[in-house]
Amino acid sequence: MKRILLIAAAAMLSIVAAKAQATDYVIDPEADAAAFAAADWGWHSISKDAEAGYANFKIFNSTQSISVVRYKASSHKTDIYCCPGERRASTSKTGHDNKAMAAMNGSYFNVKTLYPTTFMKDKGKQVGWTRPAELYRVNGVFCLKGKVPCVIEIKDTNDYVAVTKKYKEVMASGPVLVDDGEMKTYDSQKSFYTYRHPRTMVGCTEDGWIYLVVVDGRFPGQGEGATIAEMAFLAKQFGLYDCLNLDGGGSSALWTRADGVISHPYDNHCFDCWGERLVPNTIVVKF
Repeated sequence: MKRILLIAAAAMLSIVAAKAQATDYVIDPEADAAAFAAADWGWHSISKDAEAGYANFKIFNSTQSISVVRYKASSHKTDIYCCPGERRASTSKTGHDNKAMAAMNGSYFNVKTLYPTTFMKDKGKQVGWTRPAELYRVNGVFCLKGKVPCVIEIKDTNDYVAVTKKYKEVMASGPVLVDDGEMKTYDSQKSFYTYRHPRTMVGCTEDGWIYLVVVDGRFPGQGEGATIAEMAFLAKQFGLYDCLNLDGGGSSALWTRADGVISHPYDNHCFDCWGERLVPNTIVVKF
């Protein structure tokens, strides 16, 4: 039986690898920006000063499926829900149970213990710290104080406590995609950076709008996923001044009370709204 399970697991990993290959495509700033601008996002109101949109279009020499919620920070309360271990739940359930307007999956975690693997603060109390194994990608924090979230780049783990001292809700993740309006670039050849995967990002504009974005992935011809460089490019196209990459892969999910799950989570391997993964931390937006 154990041998059968190992064979099945290996087969599943090979399927995932086949659907998430490295790409040698080099971003064409002019053509890809034009493709983004021409996309029909179907923006519609989900609350006061809040909209949701979705587009499926050709960009980066691939088919991309992108879901977005954008809202004015001063009109809504943003929160980070940390529910590790047996308390973990799907993004949609966390949003629904907390009477939220919208919810999106958060940062990285151990899939066995279901506890965060990055620095986190919940209600002013530290509930997670960044593991050494995460340092190749974790270099920023999403911070909350009052109604104005922010993204801060932090390169040294020794700086977490000092930099986030005044914030009660903090979620470390990465990499930072846009910092003070400048698109970040990374030369890492790790598959995390160079392969197309489902991705999640959170960012803010200079005029106080927050964007929650999920890029579907591992669905050839329907939603092929993005590299980190492509995510940074998308962040700039959305007009984000600061932006942080969050946990992706099977964790990526975006939900609104008005429309339900509007992305295409990967865990059931079907291009539908049902494949959500149980996650221990979630970004929740209240009415």
